[in-house]
Amino acid sequence: MTTLIDQINAACADAFAACGFDTKFAAVRESDRPDMADFQCNGALPIGKMQKQNPMDVADKIVAAMADNPIVTVEAARPGFLNFRVRDSALAHHIATIAADPRSLAVTAATASKILVDYGGPNVAKDMHVGHLRAAIIGQALKDILRFAGHDADGDVHLGDWGLQMGQLIAFIEAEHPHLLDGGEITMEDLQAWYPQASGLSKTDDAFREKARAATMALQAGQADYFALWERMRAASVASLKRDYDWLGVQFEYWYGESRYQSALDTMVADLQSTGVAELDDGAMIIRTSDDGKLPPLILRNSNGAYGYGATDVATIQDRIQDPALQTILYVVDARQSTHFKQVFKSCERAGYLGTVSAEHIAFGTVNGTDGKPFKTREGGTMRLTDLIAMMVDAVRARLDDAGSIPETDRAAVAQTVAQAAIKFGELSHDREKNYVFDIDQFAQFEGKTGPYLQYTCVRIQTLLDAAAQDGKTPGTITSVGDGGRALALALDAFPAAIDKSIKARKPSHLANHAYRIAEAANGFYQKNRVLSAGVSAEDAASHLATLAAAQRQLTLALDLMGISVPTKM
Repeated sequence: MTTLIDQINAACADAFAACGFDTKFAAVRESDRPDMADFQCNGALPIGKMQKQNPMDVADKIVAAMADNPIVTVEAARPGFLNFRVRDSALAHHIATIAADPRSLAVTAATASKILVDYGGPNVAKDMHVGHLRAAIIGQALKDILRFAGHDADGDVHLGDWGLQMGQLIAFIEAEHPHLLDGGEITMEDLQAWYPQASGLSKTDDAFREKARAATMALQAGQADYFALWERMRAASVASLKRDYDWLGVQFEYWYGESRYQSALDTMVADLQSTGVAELDDGAMIIRTSDDGKLPPLILRNSNGAYGYGATDVATIQDRIQDPALQTILYVVDARQSTHFKQVFKSCERAGYLGTVSAEHIAFGTVNGTDGKPFKTREGGTMRLTDLIAMMVDAVRARLDDAGSIPETDRAAVAQTVAQAAIKFGELSHDREKNYVFDIDQFAQFEGKTGPYLQYTCVRIQTLLDAAAQDGKTPGTITSVGDGGRALALALDAFPAAIDKSIKARKPSHLANHAYRIAEAANGFYQKNRVLSAGVSAEDAASHLATLAAAQRQLTLALDLMGISVPTKM
């Protein structure tokens, strides 16, 4: 089973070949003028120029060669365009074909790739904030789409669980809560209260700063009581992080942190120096990443002997490539880290660590407030993710209360599901490389380009299917396209292309925008084609219901790949 556009592409290529024209010019795409055609091909124009022929004569020959095609009618339009319009019978048959395929004609990769997606990066002992939203949602969607396409994709949270921040906390606890060095419970609430104090002291108190540095070195040397304290802090943080990630529907196969790679740093840097990849420069150990100096060197170890993110990230890659099946590593990280990842990747190339493994920085822009500036609290502080979630749930709950269509006992649960869709689609519907405005009121709307609107479309169709079933009407043979069915059929046909574009561009926004297109077309079809009204024939009702069911099935699939579930009522 293939898409309409694939079938038309094949037929067009055959016609070009039959006319003696180069088939590389036979590519078909969706029409720029849907009022005139469903698909178009501009290949007659370059052929006419190359062969010194009138492009309209070239186009007419191709039209003649495709005159008996059972799928499309073809017309030539000046100055040499080929316009294709799918026959109604072919559209009706194709909707049924899509409906019968649980994958909506999306194919699996001919060769599966092993891919690791790094899309976390939260720090131990700190709240997740709005800045962590994009990495989590984009990364999870990419992983799920890759898996749907047949690839072996896993996710790694890559926790910030090592370094000076840990030493600061240990020094603070030792000074203020020394009994905890001997054991005892530590909660995330404790850490959230203590970390700002420890960080502040480290900036203003020289004696405390030295204690923090000493604690960091002792932890890294394996001092038993410090290490046991660190383990309890890490465990409390991971439990809290998992609660937030679970709400977002984000899961990781690996909960590794920077601590995993620390024991390898001394040996790795020594080896890099011995092979000439790394060198001392004014007391610091660096890797030069460009001959012309345009890309700054990567600092592995500073002049004080402390390792930084550069060394840890190189060691992370060295560890990951121990899996011989691994082919690609995707780093879903803020675009402001672009230079850093260029340095890391170039350093790993120089060291020979990457080999045939490709490493890509999947960069994303910032989340801004309605004022166009990075999203903040009203007081100007960083917005905690839990607070943002609560605000969205409240906004959705208010709309549900106003509508009053859902029993009050169910509204809390539905509000959670709809709020999740509002946040996730609000993210995924935007190109990841661009900044976007996080508008809670807009994202919570049940109409327009929002997650709740897509959910509502599925619920609306299901409500009609249930009501029709009570009236003795069920989906049947699709006998006609119906009013608006052409736009819906062509939208459904584009699903495999949306999956392919999402993977190639590493942008789930292609799938999100496709889902909105389906919802728009399905709602248009719903409005124009009656099912339960008097005078509608059983045949037409069955055909319309089957068309809407096909749309609902594909829309639900697209939402599922974005991690969005559909409530039973809205």
